[in-house]
Amino acid sequence: MRELLYRNSIKRSSAMARKSAPGYTGLTMRALCIQPPFVQLNAPYPAIWYLDAWFRKEGLPSAAEDHSIAVTRALYGREGLRRVFAGARLALKGKKPPEGEAALRLRAYFEQEERYIALADGLLGYLSGGDPSFAYRLAVGAGLPLGMRAEAVLGEEGAIAAEDAPALATAILNDLTDFIGYALDEGFGAVRYAERLASGARDYGEVAKAAADSWVHNQFYRPLLKERYERLKDELDADLAAGGDGQALMCVTAPFPGCLAGALLAAEEAKAALGGRVTTLLGGGYVSTELRFLTAPELFDRFDYLCYDAGYAALASVLALLRTADRGEGRRGLTRVRYRDEGGAVIAAGFPADETSCPGFSAPASEEEAEREALATVHPDYAGADFSAYLRIVDSPNPMHRLWNDTPWLKYRLAYGCYWKRCAFCDTELDYIKRYLPCDLDALMAAADAASARTGLYGLHFTDEAMPIKLVRQFALRNRERSRPFSFWGNARFDRSWTEEACAMAAEGGLIAVSGGIEIATGKGLEIVDKGFNLSDLIRSLVHFKRAGILTHAYLIYGFPGQSDQDIADSAEMVRALLSEGLVDSAFWHKFVLTRHSRLYARWERGEVPALEPIVPPSRFAVNDLRFKGEEYYERWTAPLDAALAAWADRGELELPLATFLPKGLARPKLDARTILANAGIR
Repeated sequence: MRELLYRNSIKRSSAMARKSAPGYTGLTMRALCIQPPFVQLNAPYPAIWYLDAWFRKEGLPSAAEDHSIAVTRALYGREGLRRVFAGARLALKGKKPPEGEAALRLRAYFEQEERYIALADGLLGYLSGGDPSFAYRLAVGAGLPLGMRAEAVLGEEGAIAAEDAPALATAILNDLTDFIGYALDEGFGAVRYAERLASGARDYGEVAKAAADSWVHNQFYRPLLKERYERLKDELDADLAAGGDGQALMCVTAPFPGCLAGALLAAEEAKAALGGRVTTLLGGGYVSTELRFLTAPELFDRFDYLCYDAGYAALASVLALLRTADRGEGRRGLTRVRYRDEGGAVIAAGFPADETSCPGFSAPASEEEAEREALATVHPDYAGADFSAYLRIVDSPNPMHRLWNDTPWLKYRLAYGCYWKRCAFCDTELDYIKRYLPCDLDALMAAADAASARTGLYGLHFTDEAMPIKLVRQFALRNRERSRPFSFWGNARFDRSWTEEACAMAAEGGLIAVSGGIEIATGKGLEIVDKGFNLSDLIRSLVHFKRAGILTHAYLIYGFPGQSDQDIADSAEMVRALLSEGLVDSAFWHKFVLTRHSRLYARWERGEVPALEPIVPPSRFAVNDLRFKGEEYYERWTAPLDAALAAWADRGELELPLATFLPKGLARPKLDARTILANAGIR
């Protein structure tokens, strides 16, 4: 019976078929999908829009709401800034004042209060794509409120060209963010909140306290939630009066640790306003990674269920349970969820048999098949999304860097999971990496067509894992035949499948940029992280992208266990050569982080990497990022590598060798980058 209920709920069956299922209560509920603060400001984060599309296919009334951009606009608007400055005065009373430069900066904020407030609405309107003439106001510079970041953009001349106005507008917004973080809410960031605390938090109480104490959330997010839930209560009352059940299913997504504080408040206020009329669920990337081993029952004071991985199987099983009158079977039919049982214990239910971290009832093969169908065919049309609210943030002059923040992309995935899924540092033990499922292009392009018709946008960002070359080819061929083709970009693996012909064809079909992991730009480095291609393969694929006019961004790591200083230095020198040749347009260094779900950790558990010594602290709440013995040794490389990359990629100072940035005692490069380029056929 439960398998039948599940299959009917996830597939596109009719309402009549669902109501004929044994034990069906006739439950009709309303779904509300919420993105809490804070995520990127330039475009809707796609998770809630995928959920909304799935619910609507299931025949449930559904709405997706981005509370992140709503809170951001309220905070930085005219009335919001009045509250900010008033709150800052109160908060700083009785505190020891700062000294020196910090004191001067703080006083300057208050002296320029009216200028900030007067500029606020115009600034938001301009960053949202409205009032192009505002660029000339910013370019003049006179009478603008200037913090440290804005002064840096204006420079000594105190004025800029109109085309640089977005950078100045962004800097003014960032100056205000600094002020709020210092005076009112130390956890605040424009695109994250209390991220360091939530990431790897061992104690739920710490995160709950941070959410409860947050000035920004209490002043701006709680009022928004209270008002929204009053309207939802009215909607549910109307449903009840019309013969429905007057129940709501509230799905909150936390893709990043910095969203958790907002997620907790969203559920807390929902329970307070609606009580038993709302079932609250939490899902997203943070849940599927950090909360994979959760045993702390306190989180379930706010959320009824945690939903893991893709989410469709979990949602369908919860719906099946709620629709079943006879619950004598308990909750054994749930799939990929955690909940708190009547005795207060946290139960992990319906995970695959190989999921050693979550033992429980294993879902039937038919359920996996149904979810595969949903992953392939369900794509958002962004109905209800107001793209005019989003902000074009310009925090770098680099054209590749700017793709992430200053364009309102329609976000989709071309595939679920990774077709390679072998990189040593990657979370290959998790579903979103190890289960590879290509998307149905007919369904994807139909959804993108609907979204474009609604929004007027024709730029697609394929998020998540690397775009499979086969699907890129197919998409590009179809795209070329359209009367108005899409422009698109996404992640890619720099492997040999990106031939000169493939890159040229993809570019003609709309591909404008790719971002991908080089990780360690040496032959030995690529081997130890198991990238699946060698240095010559990497260089040739980058050449092919360059000849096709496609921008490239490289992810780089250092400090991989066992990596030598010499290898780090040689990798940096190779990166300088790639930037010098124009084969890489932008890059970013990450210090290696060992994760609980990585292939490297799995190998250590099997006894295959005895030299690795992970430090796994006890935790009832979050655990993913781990320390390992000896990792602090690599911290000496952080500042030099960051300084070198800023000089090379941002300022174009490619003639400066790595040694310019290295203190005494660190290895100098020995790698002959020019010979390597020549051997790859570049020179």
